[in-house]
Amino acid sequence: MNWKVKFDEKYRIVVLVYNGSNSAKDLFESSISAIEITNKKKVYKVLVESQNIITNLNRADIFKLPYELYNKWGMNKSIRIALLKPKDIEAQQIASFYEISTRNLGWETKIFPERKAALKWLLEDF
Repeated sequence: MNWKVKFDEKYRIVVLVYNGSNSAKDLFESSISAIEITNKKKVYKVLVESQNIITNLNRADIFKLPYELYNKWGMNKSIRIALLKPKDIEAQQIASFYEISTRNLGWETKIFPERKAALKWLLEDF
């Protein structure tokens, strides 16, 4: 398992951290874990620390998340998702596709080059 999900008490956000190689199964399991925490804690902000992710995914896997699984798992449309830009070029393309897909389906998602800017955006009133 090259991911972990935690709740940041200070900022009241869910933080999903990826390191190394992650498959579609990893992505689905980590996403459902993050959604469960957002629902339990009633928070609407998720920081995805994906700088060190290596993906073994295709676009169909990525699109399945917001198109099919997020609604099935009860992900609130009010959730804001901030992704930290991956270093890996292939992972950057997957992240960009994810950003477009989730935005088109109603979630507010944005990619950031660094954590400080992502936190600022997540913590803005909306």
